[in-house]
Amino acid sequence: MMLRTVIAGLKARPLRLLLSAVAIALGVAFVAGSFVLSDAVGAGLRAAVAVDTRGVDASISSKGPLDASVLDKVRRVPGVAAAEARVTVNAPLRDTAGHPKDSAAMALPADERLRPFDLAEGRVPSTATEIAMAEESARDRALGSPVTVFDTNGGAHTFTLVGKFSRPTDSGVGAPPLLLHPEGFQQVAPDAQIGRILVRAEPGTSAEQLVAELKRSIDRVDVVTGRTAAALLRAEVAPNSAMLAKFFTMFAVLAMVVAAMVIANSFTIMVTQRARESALLRCIGAAKRQVFAGVLAEAAAVGAVASAVGLACGFGVAAALQAIGSPESPVYLPLTARTVVASLSLGVVVTVLAAAIPAWAATRVPPVEALRTPVEGKAGRGGRVRVVLAAALLAGAIAAVALSFGSDVDAGIALSITAMVALLGATLAIGPLLAGPVMRVLGAVFAPVLGQPAKLAALNADRNPKRTAASAAALTIGLAVVSLTTTVMAGVEAGQNQGLDEQVRAGFVVSSVSTQPLPPKLPDTLAAVPGVEAAAPRATFSSDLGRFGPWQLAAVRGDAVGSILRPKIVAGNLDRLGPGELAVSSQLAKYTGLTVGDTVQVGSVALKVVAVYDAVSAPGVDLGLGLVDLAQMPAIAMSGATYDHSILVKAPAEARQALEKALEAAPLAKLTSMAELKDQSSVRLRSTLNLMWALTALAVLIAFAGIANTLSLSVLERTRESALLRALGLTRGGLGAALAAESVFIALLGAACGLVLGIGSAWLLTEVAKSAGETMLFTLPWGRLAALLGAAVLAAPLAALLPARRAARGSLTAGMAEQ
Repeated sequence: MMLRTVIAGLKARPLRLLLSAVAIALGVAFVAGSFVLSDAVGAGLRAAVAVDTRGVDASISSKGPLDASVLDKVRRVPGVAAAEARVTVNAPLRDTAGHPKDSAAMALPADERLRPFDLAEGRVPSTATEIAMAEESARDRALGSPVTVFDTNGGAHTFTLVGKFSRPTDSGVGAPPLLLHPEGFQQVAPDAQIGRILVRAEPGTSAEQLVAELKRSIDRVDVVTGRTAAALLRAEVAPNSAMLAKFFTMFAVLAMVVAAMVIANSFTIMVTQRARESALLRCIGAAKRQVFAGVLAEAAAVGAVASAVGLACGFGVAAALQAIGSPESPVYLPLTARTVVASLSLGVVVTVLAAAIPAWAATRVPPVEALRTPVEGKAGRGGRVRVVLAAALLAGAIAAVALSFGSDVDAGIALSITAMVALLGATLAIGPLLAGPVMRVLGAVFAPVLGQPAKLAALNADRNPKRTAASAAALTIGLAVVSLTTTVMAGVEAGQNQGLDEQVRAGFVVSSVSTQPLPPKLPDTLAAVPGVEAAAPRATFSSDLGRFGPWQLAAVRGDAVGSILRPKIVAGNLDRLGPGELAVSSQLAKYTGLTVGDTVQVGSVALKVVAVYDAVSAPGVDLGLGLVDLAQMPAIAMSGATYDHSILVKAPAEARQALEKALEAAPLAKLTSMAELKDQSSVRLRSTLNLMWALTALAVLIAFAGIANTLSLSVLERTRESALLRALGLTRGGLGAALAAESVFIALLGAACGLVLGIGSAWLLTEVAKSAGETMLFTLPWGRLAALLGAAVLAAPLAALLPARRAARGSLTAGMAEQ
């Protein structure tokens, strides 16, 4: 009987469940999209590795050097059809604007079946003066155009572009975008070392047989099958893919939490509206457990259908996220059993669990209710338990805030997030007590503008504050996350820019686009340019600080400290840095316990700690974890190795043209202004923020679906009231305006709570990070925050559009007769 009742109820009231289904479908779409995206990352990696090891039956590598003699021996081994050296070298090129740009090149394999690319246009290089490029790198170049590539010494070599090739997304495999004829490759990299030798077997020779023969014939090399080489390469790159998948999964969890709140609120309303139906079922013999099971069965049916729709939409979500993250890469949409089972199961389980409490409430309806005519009264706002819970959560949040300031940065961030969650819980618990006063205030504020509809909207929202608070809660969560990330990102950007302004007095940074250091005389050349006050070289290197272990340090000319570089001093004095002196960052001081006045023994060199500093980190101006005089670096660098060379140039913007003229003698040197350096850092932050906005937008969309659902169900229970208002003179437009205003009021409540929570949490995270020496500022991105609030306010009337239309189209006589 109950099964037939559930089926009949689903058939009779499909529209009441539609928006609930939309909410769960959107949540499942994000979950399915996250699974598909995770699998797509793996599929992209497998495709890239498959192309990189295409045709390979055996791969040879060695801890020592592999040279041409080894390659010749391999080619003479029985069973070898072809063997090619796989060599990738750094090969900067001149872009279409004439500036040097980092790139990499490989030699064209003679064996076509061992080529890790597919020709897309033109042909492969056939002479030493020709080049082919990957499609994504040659988008602004036409076939036949010249391409200038620099060798390791900065010598320029001009090639003619004869072809463009395609391949799967790099996925971290490191496939080079330039392809040269072996003779041309020898010109660019005459001393290149062979990294791997890839071997193809003759027909009739298995990969295992080939490997065994190579091991017998070639000494002191590692030989594996092509399949094993592919597996090793996938394992090497896979950890980065896993981190990306976890990142998207976090937002999927957020979407499902918001969807669960919408489902719970929707079923609460529907159970209340069907109180007479539940009581009548009890009167004719239905047991409590049957009523409970009936509501859960209805929820399971809705969850199953919505989850199936969400699973299909998940592929669209995955495709969109791939297009946003990597517009130039192919889109992968693999379908796996895990995606199907997990998405469908999660959608049904979340829906059933969210409906469990309303279902339990349905069993508490006494049969005598069937004899009463339901009249919607003013629902309670919550009792003492709600206040006590909110107070306890607030106390926990305050305790977490207090502890965060005395902790290290990792523990401080964890405590800050704990405080945010506790504050969010307190806000949700106290919401029904806040909803009524807030609605009355909003009604009074908007009454002079909207008139009677504003008053009606406030009265309707205040009539059931629990429902109003529950509808606003989903929006609160979404906007809290968005405003938190937006404000934190703005603080990181502002702190980075302020740090560069205060700590780096240079107008330009000259860096190398190659692994080779800049010419040693280049600083003197730049210093002689008119308008240049100073040009100071800087380099990064690794040094073994004795009992403190190896660390990354930076070296600058001693007189540049205090004039061009002015890091924030935490302790000591750093007006100048001389031989035998060491300045340590606050991070290094924390990990090693070094303080001003301590001595560090590095081999035969004794370094005295003269200062502890905090410094901003940016390409070309990074001061590492410690700072020494440039003249001191050769004596303390591990193996004499240095990297990340740059020159800090103190000059006005007007000197740029003269500086670029002086750099013509150093073709691998790239000139970057401080404004451009700031913009490069900001672009990366904004790209990350835009992606996070796109991810969180789905949770906000689910929240508005919840608001629309609440209003739709409210319209059904107010049918008689709406008809009476129209009979008393309220127009159809006025009734619709009242619902739109109610939607706006709910959105304002949710948005305000979300923004306050998000901004407050961002302030806490900023203060914790600043106390740990991080360069962050608390700054409000007014434009983005205003866009958030404006979007919420503008989207609210859209959420009320369908409910308002339904309310206005109702018949007066039918509405007055509604029981």
